[in-house]
This record gives sequence, structure tokens and C-alpha cells, in this order.
Amino acid sequence: MDMVINSVLVSSAESGDVRVLGDLLRVHFPGAVIAEMSDYQALPGEKDPEESTLRLYLEWLPAPQGVSAKLGYRGKEYFLTENLPDLVFQEEPVNQKRRLLRLAVYRLIELASKEIGEITSPSPWGVLTGVRPTKIVHRLFEQGFSEDRVKGHLINDYGISPEKAGLVINVALVQTPYIRGHITTTAHAAAYTAVPAPKTVSIYIGIPFCPTRCHYCSFPAFSLVHYGHLVGEYLHVLSREIASVGLHLKEMGVSVQSIYIGGGTPTSLSAGQLDELLAVVEKSFAFSDNTEITVEGGRPDTLNKEKFMVMKNRGVLRISINPQTMHGPTLTAIGRKHTASEIIDKYRLARQMGFAVINMDLIIGLPGENTEILKQSLKTVIELRPENITLHALAIKRAANYGKSAVVLPDPAEGKHMMSLAHQALQIQGYIPYYLYRQKEILAQSENVGYTLPGYPCIYNIQMMEERQTVIGFGVGAGSKFMCPQEQSLENIYNPKDLGVYFNRIEEIIATKVDKLTAIVYNCL
Repeated sequence: MDMVINSVLVSSAESGDVRVLGDLLRVHFPGAVIAEMSDYQALPGEKDPEESTLRLYLEWLPAPQGVSAKLGYRGKEYFLTENLPDLVFQEEPVNQKRRLLRLAVYRLIELASKEIGEITSPSPWGVLTGVRPTKIVHRLFEQGFSEDRVKGHLINDYGISPEKAGLVINVALVQTPYIRGHITTTAHAAAYTAVPAPKTVSIYIGIPFCPTRCHYCSFPAFSLVHYGHLVGEYLHVLSREIASVGLHLKEMGVSVQSIYIGGGTPTSLSAGQLDELLAVVEKSFAFSDNTEITVEGGRPDTLNKEKFMVMKNRGVLRISINPQTMHGPTLTAIGRKHTASEIIDKYRLARQMGFAVINMDLIIGLPGENTEILKQSLKTVIELRPENITLHALAIKRAANYGKSAVVLPDPAEGKHMMSLAHQALQIQGYIPYYLYRQKEILAQSENVGYTLPGYPCIYNIQMMEERQTVIGFGVGAGSKFMCPQEQSLENIYNPKDLGVYFNRIEEIIATKVDKLTAIVYNCL
């Protein structure tokens, strides 16, 4: 049945409740107006607003704290009271109250959805709408809870399905040895005991150029057809940013654990340009033991033997060759200019060149694809046996071409089945999940998951997602995360997304990074 709910109106004694509930309600009522009941006015020309409006009444109960919730729609009413249980895990009071409110509304929606077809099925991620659900698991493990206790909390106190709870726990267990200050994966409290850690950071370097722009892409990326004349100037300015900040890191005794060169498509650079960039990286940073360097090859039409040789000679250990799909008609439809056979050819060439770790991305839910097409893509990629396979559930972003036009996607039921099929196919073949994140407007309320063969997880991906280490971003649109473990604080800053602004403000950008790093190094590392 088509969604007919145009608005969800909330009545509550607490003024901030609508804001707290906003993302959760948008998950279950996509496209609907979410507003305070007293502030709402029917849209001009709206037909039968009473027939398309859902009303939610909330009342906070006295100690022991709880929430009384009532949902009204088309003359039917549903009631639920959620009381705060005797919790044994540590939680900030404000976060506890917000979670209780969201849990009450989530369970009320779950109750009503069994009878009201216009309400979407509850999300398997319960009340969680953020990007990084693994953070909760790490926090609970830090408090000494067993896997069973953590799973129980995720299911009972966050509304997460048993399947997703198991997935996120497994991801956290793989990540534990790689996170700053962690020394073991056994006896969970001990696993998070801080040890004197070396002064280390990770690095992201953005190359925002592509042969063409894929229709699903929302990253800052510029077509070489229109912006190719700016590549030389960009690399000059980028090299200055890297060298200047790198010098200060060296002076402060900071080494680099992992480097990720992404984009865009870094291998859209010529072999000479790529070599010059990697030479600047090599000269600018002090590498730690076994520093991991990743280059996103991305599109096979930008790869050749000469570029592979450049990367090998400059110490690149990990590359990505990302098909997104192995279905030819879909490759054409999403704006790619290569075939599935080219993907296989470049993968085999990379193996011949001796790359130890290769990642391949697949996007689940691309327009025109279904379960049978996905099965074939999975079969082809798994047979190649890359060390890493990353599953991305399609998320429609406003900055992408797909976000500006109507596209036909798999229905939620098939999308859910496709994601489940992909997870099962990889796990059967010995792949284990090692990092996970979620996005808004994501297919079937699912998730993006990186899988690895045992012993080959990408350190950068773990550090970037779990935010336990300072990550410095260089280039257009790159974000930096300045982490202070002692204060449990995190500050994000971003470079400009516009090429001209980035060029003109480079001295200011460098100075800001140096100031932030100086404070972090001397106060936190």
C-alpha cells in the first residue's frame, strides 16, 4: 500500500521532544512533515488533512521515570508506556532520557504498524539513526560487559534486531586490537585498558577528479572533461598543504599509522602525477612500523601497468578496484565507461604486480538491479578472492544526480533480501565484517559493511569510523578529526569543497591545521 501519511504531529510537555524524535520519525514516515501539533498548518490545497495526519501524544511520567505515548490515526488509537528499567550500564542522564523517549515511540510504531498498512515496518536498527552504531558496543565492552550482555542491551534498550545486534558486535570484536590503547580481544574490560601509545595519526588525501561523474556519487568530484586543466594547480597546492603540515608532525614526533588516498578517482592522475604525489607523501611524513598506504583505483579504466608500478615502488600496500556491479547494462546506466571484463583484467594485472591487499566495492540496490543480478555480481567478485569486499547499500543523496531526479529502486522487501543475501554469501566464503556505518535515505534501512578475509582489515577504515585517533584530511572537501582521548573530545574541521576557494585559502587552511595539531599533540597524545 502506498504511503499516505503527509504529516506527523507531536504533542509533548517537553519542548525539545520533536527535535529528538525527528530522525526516527523520518525513517518511518519518509517525506512527511514532522512538527509540533500547536505549530502545524495544513498545506495549501491539501485534501483531507485529517486522513493523512498521524498524531503522537507524549507525557513524561514521574519517578521511576517513564514515557506514556499515544498514537492516533484515522480514528484508531494505540497506547504504550515505557519505563526506565534498572540499568547497569553507564549512560549520561540526558542521553538516557532521549533514548527512552525514542524507544517508547519506536515500540508504539512497531505496535501500530501491524494493523496500519500505511506505517512502514520498524527499522531493524531500532532507535539508532546515527552513522556509527559500533560506538555503543565499544562503550559497553569498555564497561566490562560480556557479548551476551551487550547483545541483550542492544535488543532490549535500543530496539535493535537480534541479527543486527550480532553483526555490530562481531564488527566491534574485530576492531578491538586496532583501536588506540587496546591490547587484547579477551576479557572485554581488559581489552580496552589504555597503554602508553606512540604519537600516531592517520591521513586522508583527496583527489577530486574523475573521468566522469557516476550518477549515485555525492562526493566533491570534478569531471576531467571540464576541470582537467586545473589538475596541475591542484596538485601543487595540495603538495604544499601536505608538506607544511607534515613538517610540523615530524617536528612534534608524530608518526603516521595509515594513509588513504581517495576521491574522486586518484588514479585518474597520470603515472607521473601520481608518482610526484606519492613522493611528496613519502618525504613529508614519518611512517610508523608497517604504515598502511591505500590508493583507490576505483575505476578500472584509469588503471594500467605503469600506474601499478608507480604505486608498488612507492610502498602502496592496498588498492581498491571498485566494480560497484558486474552487470554491464548497469555500469552504462550509472555513468561508467568500462565493462565488467575490464574490471577482471585490471584485477588480475594488480595480482601479477604483487599487491598484497585488494578491495572491491559493490553497491546493493542500484536502479534496475534485482536479486538475480546481485547474485551474479557476488559470484564473480568472490571468485576473484580479493582480501576486502565492501558492501554499500545505495543511499540517495541530494548532491548526487540520482538525488535530483526520480529513479526506480528495489522495493524495501527486495532491498532487505538483497542485503541479507550479500551478507550471507560473503560469510559463507570466510569473509568477516570489520567496519560498519549507516547513512540517511539508505536502502531498506540497512548499512554499509566492510568485509575482510582474516588478517587483512583496513586500518584506516577502522580508525576513521571509530573516531579513536586523530585523522588529518588534505585536499578539497577533506575532513579532519582531532581526537583527545583524555578529554573524550572530538573536533571536526573541513577544507572548502570549491577548488577556487581551496586555492585562495591554502595558507589559512595550513595554519588552522598546525594550530589544532599542536594543541592535540601536547595536550592529548
